[in-house]
Amino acid sequence: MNKLLNFTNNFKFLCLLFMFVMMARPAYSIPTTIDEIKQVFGALCADYGLEFCASEPDAGKKTKKPHKFTESEKEILTRLAEQQSRLRLRALELDRREGQLKTLQEDIQRQVSQLEKLQQEIENDIKKKKNQDNAHLQKAVALYSKMDAAIAAQSLAKLDRMIAVSILKQMKEKQASLVLSSMGAEESASIIEEITRKK
Repeated sequence: MNKLLNFTNNFKFLCLLFMFVMMARPAYSIPTTIDEIKQVFGALCADYGLEFCASEPDAGKKTKKPHKFTESEKEILTRLAEQQSRLRLRALELDRREGQLKTLQEDIQRQVSQLEKLQQEIENDIKKKKNQDNAHLQKAVALYSKMDAAIAAQSLAKLDRMIAVSILKQMKEKQASLVLSSMGAEESASIIEEITRKK
């Protein structure tokens, strides 16, 4: 009884499956002979792993022939292969250039850092020198302020004009006027002109 029920269920399933396949296929591919139906049905069962209804594959059945390309298809494929090769070469060239640019950028960044460091060192040296010069100038101003006006005038006349002007500018006005009055009229006028011009 169980065998009969199994057979009936299998038969119903196969009929439903067959009808579904027939409805899904286009009209020109519907098998018309019993042999074609058996073949299609057996192949379908084999595809779905239903061994009880699967047909044996034909040993003499020919395998699919490889697709032969037309001349225009061959030309298109050749052009595509050439274009792909060119694109690959271009990508390699772009990668190489990108690497060169990255190296160059790193080199420039390193040089900029070195230049910034050098600039900072130069600025520090200039500041240090300026501070030293100011300290020396203050010492010179203190010395000339304590001197007799006539001796200070003779000594300043022998110095570089810019240094003399800087010293006189730093001195108190009363002391500077005494020193200038001890100089000749022409020389004192020239120094006063420099003092008023110099910021």
